[in-house]
Amino acid sequence: MSIKKDLFKQIGAYLMATLKDLPLELNLPDLQHFDKQMGQFTNPELSYAIPLPCVLMEYGQFNWKTVGKNQQRGDGYIRFYLYFENYADSFTGSVNQELALQFFEYSEQLNMALNGFSLPGMKSLERVSDNEDTAQDMIITSMVDFGTVIDDIASDYTRNFVMADPDVTVIRVKQTSRPPGTPFTDGFIMP
Repeated sequence: MSIKKDLFKQIGAYLMATLKDLPLELNLPDLQHFDKQMGQFTNPELSYAIPLPCVLMEYGQFNWKTVGKNQQRGDGYIRFYLYFENYADSFTGSVNQELALQFFEYSEQLNMALNGFSLPGMKSLERVSDNEDTAQDMIITSMVDFGTVIDDIASDYTRNFVMADPDVTVIRVKQTSRPPGTPFTDGFIMP
């Protein structure tokens, strides 16, 4: 199975659970949608209606090197796109400026959820760059890149072998618990 597919599914489930029930004082909506970045907002007429806020994810460039028999380690980044709907006015003096600037709080919640997050096969995510606050059609977009290292063992045929413990039972026998007349030499009996 693909390591990138596994990571994508696990990151999605994690974000959907983490960006739910955010602190009440922030007054932020729950994350509504997580998906693979496929240009849904570039060509919205080719996609379905997507509830907001949403996070889309794509893998950036990974540089791979072999670290063992049929095992590789890739160093690269994962890009997350945050889409947040905003119809409020952000100018100084606006009566709904706080509502308009909620985007920054949501962006920070996303960063706090992802920075340091790790999974088996993936080292901790570390924010390496971001591009915040581009807006079009009242949807604010932020892109955040997190650097990580991924271990890919998909082509390692030896990973399918399962080592089993031998079925051996060792019972320690005390001198007082053995039958009378039985020679006692090493203290162990193996059935």
